[in-house]
Amino acid sequence: MKRRFLSTPTFFKHLVIRRRDSEFGLSLPVALLTTLVIATGFATATTVLLNNFQGVNRLSLSRSARESAEAGLASLIEDLTTKYAHLLIEDNSQWSSSSGTSSAICNNSSSGMPATTGSIGTNGYWELESYNFSGSQFYGGSGEMRVRGEYQSGGNTEASVVVTQSIDIRPKSCEDSYGEPTSSSGWPGLHAGSINLGGNDVLGRLSGNVHCTGCTSIGDLGGNSNSIIGGNTSFGPMPLPPVPTPPESLSSLYDNPYSCSGNGRNKCGDIEIVSGGSSSQLLDGQCEEDSEGVTHCVIEKMIMRNNELTIDSTNGPVKLYFTGTGEVFKSTGNGGIVHIPTSSEPTDLSIFGNAADPTDSVQDQEFTLRGAADTNNLWIYMPDGNLGIAGGAQDNANCDVLEDGSLGECTGGDIYGSVWAKSGGETNSASCGTGVQIVVPANMGNLVFQQEGDDFRIGLRDYSALNVTEWSSFTTDTQRGTSP
Repeated sequence: MKRRFLSTPTFFKHLVIRRRDSEFGLSLPVALLTTLVIATGFATATTVLLNNFQGVNRLSLSRSARESAEAGLASLIEDLTTKYAHLLIEDNSQWSSSSGTSSAICNNSSSGMPATTGSIGTNGYWELESYNFSGSQFYGGSGEMRVRGEYQSGGNTEASVVVTQSIDIRPKSCEDSYGEPTSSSGWPGLHAGSINLGGNDVLGRLSGNVHCTGCTSIGDLGGNSNSIIGGNTSFGPMPLPPVPTPPESLSSLYDNPYSCSGNGRNKCGDIEIVSGGSSSQLLDGQCEEDSEGVTHCVIEKMIMRNNELTIDSTNGPVKLYFTGTGEVFKSTGNGGIVHIPTSSEPTDLSIFGNAADPTDSVQDQEFTLRGAADTNNLWIYMPDGNLGIAGGAQDNANCDVLEDGSLGECTGGDIYGSVWAKSGGETNSASCGTGVQIVVPANMGNLVFQQEGDDFRIGLRDYSALNVTEWSSFTTDTQRGTSP
């Protein structure tokens, strides 16, 4: 057999052809792979761009929802501060039933409650989720407000953000801005459900305030052109604290309360009660002194004719608790109440009556003072009692005169202290006197608080929402559906 050999040029020609066929076989997969990589990159880029677009859109919607929440929060705070300041010291769960039960309402405050939901523009919506107050009506505190804002489209909620903000709540007088010198203590020197001033005065710039829970205007006070009110007048509900009682260790005083009347064997003579005195100076043993040096006397009634009830509080405060119904105290002729020494604070002689009786199931108490007697320096709290003042004025008050010609703080007067009753100036047993002066010391509220405690941290005041102390927000998981 003969072997055939290709010539050298023919050999190289066949070799080149084979290499070209091999290269062509490799180029197609590379091309396909390159195309796939490019397509995948394009799809990835498209996805990233779409996700970025959707993220920007969600961010924009969330921003709009947060702006709605902030706008609603600002609107709500403005309404509370300007119209419903008394609600700043109550949780929002109490707003719908509030009538100023935590604090008296200034005359410029509105009843009811502010709107807690609202719309912002075309697509914005906000709603109050909660408002919680921490603090006291006397010192103020902090209010935490939580508001949800939403962006709505086509009846659906597209984004929802909750904003929480804490704000300082501070008390102030009704007429003044926060930080300005106060023009009123807020303490009601004369407080009653109904008041007939007649020609009588309530004096004292800071605390000579008159509050009538059953009145709507100054015309309901029964005053005439001669009546002077040194402080402010206010109307509407104001919470009353419980009537103080003797300590539990002296509860036996209620078993046999002291009683005397104008006639018969039990006729009242001149009576002297001396704090920390002997048995004969303590209504024949029917008064007792507690461990803190306060003398407590439980009395059913005292009807005095030309006789005096003298209280000597030199050794400590004296508290009288009247338990009877109908006429429980009356002094006629030249009789009356004398409180010595004259330097005593009004709270050194406290007179308390029965607790309030809203249904009138128990006969009211009648308590009549004589303006022409030496009545002075006392604190009366008889929420189920009608206080009358008989006779003319005994003492002329001495008052500072301010630059504008108005009266400032005063001393003297027929009653130096404060009177709270069911009604003032009108009783069934006596007509209202004329020219009687009730002088309320500027620090009367502090004196009562120091003696009776936290229950008596009350008074007419307004509140301001001040600095924002904390702020936070978060986006909620939105359930698409019909919006509220």
